[in-house]
Amino acid sequence: MVATVVGVAGDLIGKRIAVGNKPITFGRGDENDVVLATPSASRVHAELGLQSGGYVLRDRGSSNGTWVNGERVAERVLKPGDQISIGDEVFRFEAEVRPTVQGLTMQVGAAPAKASAPVLRVTITGGGPVGLAFALLLDHLMGPRVAIKLYESRWKRDAGKIVWKGADEGNVRRLQVVTIQSRQFLKLPPEVQERLFIPGVYTEMWPKGPDSIHDLGPRNVRIAYVEDQLLAIANDKPDHIELIPEQFDVTSAQGDIADQHVLAICEGGKSRTFEHFSARFGAADLSLYGLDGAQVSDMVLGLRVKSDLPDPMAVLLTVTQNRFLLNSLRGEGFLNMRLTDSEAKEVVGIDPVRQVFTECIQAGPCLLELKAPGEFFCGGHHALFLPALLKGSAFWSRVEEGLLLFGVRPENLTAVTGFRLDMVQRPRFTAQLYPRTATAPGTFGFLLGDAANAIHFWPGRGLNSGLASAISLSRCLAGQKRVDSLRDADFVRHEAVMSMLQYRHKTRAWRQMVTTDDEGNVHPIKDIIARGIAEGDRGQYDQLADFNALMQRLTLTRDRLAARLDGLPDDETLRSHLDRLPGPLLHTLLVSDSWDTVNVGGEEVDVDWLLDAPRPARTDQRPAADKVPAG
Repeated sequence: MVATVVGVAGDLIGKRIAVGNKPITFGRGDENDVVLATPSASRVHAELGLQSGGYVLRDRGSSNGTWVNGERVAERVLKPGDQISIGDEVFRFEAEVRPTVQGLTMQVGAAPAKASAPVLRVTITGGGPVGLAFALLLDHLMGPRVAIKLYESRWKRDAGKIVWKGADEGNVRRLQVVTIQSRQFLKLPPEVQERLFIPGVYTEMWPKGPDSIHDLGPRNVRIAYVEDQLLAIANDKPDHIELIPEQFDVTSAQGDIADQHVLAICEGGKSRTFEHFSARFGAADLSLYGLDGAQVSDMVLGLRVKSDLPDPMAVLLTVTQNRFLLNSLRGEGFLNMRLTDSEAKEVVGIDPVRQVFTECIQAGPCLLELKAPGEFFCGGHHALFLPALLKGSAFWSRVEEGLLLFGVRPENLTAVTGFRLDMVQRPRFTAQLYPRTATAPGTFGFLLGDAANAIHFWPGRGLNSGLASAISLSRCLAGQKRVDSLRDADFVRHEAVMSMLQYRHKTRAWRQMVTTDDEGNVHPIKDIIARGIAEGDRGQYDQLADFNALMQRLTLTRDRLAARLDGLPDDETLRSHLDRLPGPLLHTLLVSDSWDTVNVGGEEVDVDWLLDAPRPARTDQRPAADKVPAG
């Protein structure tokens, strides 16, 4: 057998049809070699045969057309991995390597070449930053030894390239600013570092810390910019990375999955692919991060804003209380507001026509854009953000307090969103999904990014953990001597890295969700905030005492950060700023306490502990802009 077509969608999924020297035909008629049930097929629809050393697919004058990789064709010389679509039926073309009498090897349709190593076949579900980074890392480390298919429904084809869909096509781009640590970004391929960190597109807002290496601090950059650059680089690597602008349908793709060596699940915490295979990875523990038998979760309101405060002032205000966090790029970003349970119930939309409530801001979550004063609109659900319509409500007044705290003028609040934060303990991150057989390689599945560790909203932790997981798995796969016969034992080190990442990042997140009182009792921080709000509403506070206590906390924090962060405000600036804040807000901020930097600080997980960086497949790339070797 020299070439094969494999059914990957439709009634013939999983079926393999050999293609020899004699052409095979596709169509609805019984006389065809491949009989199609789809009503879109003609009686004799298409023909595939060997011609001049290559396999040629030819449309036989069908009504609905023959398609290759999403493009309608009359005739096409096929390459290994090409997708043939006829109506609802989809096939993948495979051309195998065969030995010659001289002991060399020859790819079908190609000139004789030297013997080549087996190719690792990888499918990635989810083309966000983690999925794209994983694909680019594999390409960087393995080159021609890997063939990658990457699925993402938020993409489309445009002028021969894969690009992100626009808002009018139902794709609301993420505009949040993320903080990427140097411990992670220095392990990315040099060309990726160059494209992500062009001067002017990132800032260094946060001080250096335990995750900072080579004297480089964390960098703030918009998540949409990261996605754009990674996708642009992947577009330039069609030889090894096939970008597929479709939702990965795990049910219809089972035959294709069984033919892959690796399935990397990078779709996020609500992955349908993970749900399909969840039994393989084991039941998650919901009790570990819980109190009194109930899991602790946070609801966060994200406010898209432009702050007039300089970055050092924003950092100082953020780390000295637990109610609000501003993460921005030159003042533009998202102000995240931790909500109490009662406030979370108020975060709803309302359809003004049908007069019904919608939880799209929580369930999607959707981004509601400012369309008119006080009207934040969700185009997908035709809903308005209810709290903004109730200007006199206590909840909206507390939103306005957050704007005041971070120097945001009311007109510079331009969108709202929301998200829930639930932490669970994963028992494992690696599982064999299909066993090895005489015709299948044995497929291993991996959880990466938020599918593995959905953690807290404090700046960039989810992305940094996701990048670390992608770095770990790419190094593990690239370091295998035999990619055609993977074993559980091959992933011991990767699984250990994933367990360390889970422990480190989730224990850190837990310390940002709960606090311990003087008697050793643990309480959710959101409940402490609720108590502060209630005391403020009842007038049970001393504004002068709260002012002085908060001022003292700010100065102590400033003195601690001074060695790592330039431009921090002096006492007069701090007093002037606090003077503008109402007494109930001062009290809530004071009661919420500052970040638990003692417990969340300390040693960070480094992939280098267990997995050395393999030699890149290509060495003709320019070094990164900072002249620091990656990995």
